[in-house]
Amino acid sequence: MSENNIFRAGKFSQAEIELMRDIAKKHRTETRTKISKMICELINWRQANGVLKDRACRDVLIRMNEKGLIDLPSIRTKRRKKPARASHRLKVNFKVPEQKIKEIKDFNSLFLEMVRGKKDEELWDYLIDKYHYLGYRTQIGHYLKYLIYSEKKLLSCIGFADAVLKLYLRDKWIGWSQEQRQKKLHLVINNTRFLILPWLKVRNLASKILSISCYEVQREWESFYAYRPVLAETFVDIGRSTGTSYKAANWILCA
Repeated sequence: MSENNIFRAGKFSQAEIELMRDIAKKHRTETRTKISKMICELINWRQANGVLKDRACRDVLIRMNEKGLIDLPSIRTKRRKKPARASHRLKVNFKVPEQKIKEIKDFNSLFLEMVRGKKDEELWDYLIDKYHYLGYRTQIGHYLKYLIYSEKKLLSCIGFADAVLKLYLRDKWIGWSQEQRQKKLHLVINNTRFLILPWLKVRNLASKILSISCYEVQREWESFYAYRPVLAETFVDIGRSTGTSYKAANWILCA
């Protein structure tokens, strides 16, 4: 590996540097902070508590910029007004139910609507931004978004996107080489967001949605992108959740 690929005692593959370069180029109108957060999410660069290492990433990007490896946007001297969250910017026709939903009579009535590129994609963005602790962020690369209904009642939102480029525990569990990972990584997708709307208190609903969504996304992904993923990954913030619904849906813990 070239010395140019080593920054802050961290090593970056050529693929990761190409990714950084591509994001910086595509998002020239964004701030360096926004670009660094996008990159951290895609390569899963986080602190032990799960917080993105965006400050460290910005330092890396500046060093790469100085060496001519990437082309960052200029530093903005004027403070820009912080943009409103997506949930405030988007105009969607949505009304919160007056009563909490505590029962779904028949789980077979669950219906997943794929909304990427459709009118209801804005509703997905709105709900994720308003009710998911990570909020909404612009998606990059391949992704699909779903709204989940039961008898016309909206219950949940779930989203899948490209896998992170490099993840030690995942790569160890699969047992592939670096070369194999580069060739086959597109067959792994990432469950980036999963939200049960907060007025629902239905036992086993989350695990049921996770189970059926994994089957559904394989079919839709193949239809949309002309290849079929074989593995899904996700990350659980253990400060907020124990991942019980994922375990109940037969997801495997890598730790």
